[in-house]
Amino acid sequence: MRRRQIHLVLRMMAILPVFVSPSELKYFSDDIASHKQVITIYNPYSYTLKYKVLCTAPRKYHVIESEGVIKSHCRIDVVIRHKEPLEESLDKFQIQLFEHGSSTIKGHKQVISQVLPGRPKSAVSEVPLQQLPPPQAESRDHGSENGGSSSQHRVDPLVLLIALVCGIALLLPTWQVDTSSLPPYLHLTIHQKLVVAYVLGLVTMVILQF
Repeated sequence: MRRRQIHLVLRMMAILPVFVSPSELKYFSDDIASHKQVITIYNPYSYTLKYKVLCTAPRKYHVIESEGVIKSHCRIDVVIRHKEPLEESLDKFQIQLFEHGSSTIKGHKQVISQVLPGRPKSAVSEVPLQQLPPPQAESRDHGSENGGSSSQHRVDPLVLLIALVCGIALLLPTWQVDTSSLPPYLHLTIHQKLVVAYVLGLVTMVILQF
């Protein structure tokens, strides 16, 4: 009974970092293309999550799939369409995450929604495009030494090592919770595991960018 209570407290204390992109939505009154925005919600964790999208002004927006499920190491795009972005306004969305099958909030993040007048300023169209100079000999030699391609991106081995260490640390027994034959110095406390889980989430986001 005591062990079940400890596990329950541990799960209630765990606050998951929420990874959402972008952190701000901008709607322009004279640009129809901007009246539809997309929020991407990531799940870098090893288990399925349930999400829910809330808003301070729900009558202004039409949200496609305002709640649903995100599988492990997957992401989902939520389309948010502004019905009538005519006047300047500032609203807020909140992304809430739950464990699948649970009603307890495990994490949340706020996204600002702003309606601006006119159209977005495009700095790219104001600058004339010019042809790039041909590559020099040193650039060609450097490209051939690196496999003939300079656009390849590789994950830093240090990042992979940190992710591996965090994964192993989460598998270690919890101090005064799990019974194990491992020596005491290999038992981690609840707070240590929470920190390791947070670091693993950040490292996973770095790996997903490659």
